[in-house]
Amino acid sequence: MSKPLTIKEILAHPAFPTVLEFHAPDRQGNAPVAIDRAGGPMAIAYEVHGTGPVHLVWIMGLNAPKIAWYRQIKYFGHKHGNKYTSLVFDNRGVGDSDKPLVKYSTSEMAKDVIDILDHIGWTKTRQLHVVGVSMGGMISQELAYLIPQRIASLTLQSTASSLVSTLPWLSHIARRIEMIRPKPLVERLEAAKANLFSPEWLLAPDELGEFSTNGDRFVAEDLWRMEKLQAPVYAGTLLQGLAVSWHYFGPERLKVLGEKISDILVATGTNDALIEHRHSDVIVQGIKGGVQKRVFEGVGHCLHFEVVNEYHQMLEEFWKRAVERHQKVSA
Repeated sequence: MSKPLTIKEILAHPAFPTVLEFHAPDRQGNAPVAIDRAGGPMAIAYEVHGTGPVHLVWIMGLNAPKIAWYRQIKYFGHKHGNKYTSLVFDNRGVGDSDKPLVKYSTSEMAKDVIDILDHIGWTKTRQLHVVGVSMGGMISQELAYLIPQRIASLTLQSTASSLVSTLPWLSHIARRIEMIRPKPLVERLEAAKANLFSPEWLLAPDELGEFSTNGDRFVAEDLWRMEKLQAPVYAGTLLQGLAVSWHYFGPERLKVLGEKISDILVATGTNDALIEHRHSDVIVQGIKGGVQKRVFEGVGHCLHFEVVNEYHQMLEEFWKRAVERHQKVSA
């Protein structure tokens, strides 16, 4: 195994300037949301990539901008853009979206998503294939509960219906405080790596052969975002974090999702240090019915990054079955 590069070495690396490749969206703008809700109106920055008939809604997690879906934008929005149309956006509190100083909740953020969907005209029955990761999975639960008739399939990745820690109470609180505490750059990057990825993957050689390790590539991408994108606002991070902590989607509502949405996929990694994979069991048990579960052994929180090829294959197979099911129903 190679020794991880220092920040200075990564910044000087010849692959750093192009570590993330910009893909021009087919449509972009600022959607007005929460016009008649607390904290509104506000603007949510969005992009649409691709022109295909299968409509994908990607909902990102805590403090992560829309470019965090970079691999999915590239694959589904451009390489296969004639088959899929992808919507990505910055949740309130992050990126180019507004950052109002009001109480955030996953249900209010789900209503933001509905406002975006209405703005771009994605309003048909069973039109949406929703993928939510972490906090985005919590938002996706609320979204699916609010507009189940518009959901063709629902993927809940590395997420929870409510956060329950196996740690003692004081240790759990200390861990949550530590997650949102402002940190020096090196410390922040090390914490992000530990929370998001499995140790084995981080130390393994870069899968694209440009950097010494996969961990170096992640750091390079994070540094690139810091250099090119708007800096995160701490208040936005804190307010999103509180929304995650308050999220509760009980078994009675999970059961409704199973009754109203035929195609639900729950995916998790057994090495998830951020949201323990057992949270996925609670979701599956609550939904009941025909929910599918996919467990990636030894993988961390960011399946869409760490096992990207398997992840894409899993989603394509899942969506294909969902599309075929709805075509039969409507025939």
